[in-house]
Amino acid sequence: MGVLASTLGLARPDKLTHRKAVFEEIGSSVMMTIAMPTLFRRGDEDALFSIDSGWDTTLQFTVDVWERGSRRHVGTRVIVRKIRWDPWKKKYVVRTKGSSGWVARTFSKRADAIAEAVALDRVRVVASRDLTRGGEAGPFYFVTITALRNPIEDSTSSKPRGPRRSGRRDLELFGRLVDVLAGEQAVAEEVLNIKTNPFFLVPR
Repeated sequence: MGVLASTLGLARPDKLTHRKAVFEEIGSSVMMTIAMPTLFRRGDEDALFSIDSGWDTTLQFTVDVWERGSRRHVGTRVIVRKIRWDPWKKKYVVRTKGSSGWVARTFSKRADAIAEAVALDRVRVVASRDLTRGGEAGPFYFVTITALRNPIEDSTSSKPRGPRRSGRRDLELFGRLVDVLAGEQAVAEEVLNIKTNPFFLVPR
């Protein structure tokens, strides 16, 4: 297992949460570990009641990788989780949507289930081949995460779109970065916009 060295220190816009993540290179992939506990704020009785009611609370994490100092978008993935109390099993259930379906874990305590649901533990964010190895000289990369609790669907998002030219796509991707940094557009019960510390690939 190769460990990615990471550095700290980036300007933070007012509406952006700057949170430290751990990056590792495992095999041919860059993996990230990060926790987002404020998706369920202390004292938010409605959010906790929703979990205990037996209905699913949905968490959606949109993870984007960017090259620092440029507009280049390297990759993206969306992670969906659901958390609820199962009255038959008498357990809290956290389900994560994977490529082959849903993977479930059960917990006796609600706090443990929430901790599992709001943490991304060694999730793959990008293939190593898509990055340039430069060590401490760079280039540097960072991740932005839009984390939503019970996202509200935008009816306009389902409208068909015409063919995208590469230039237009670049503008749309850069617009996504601006939206995340400004904390705009996403609509949900709770929205968390995160920017991680930068990281680089260790030369081999």
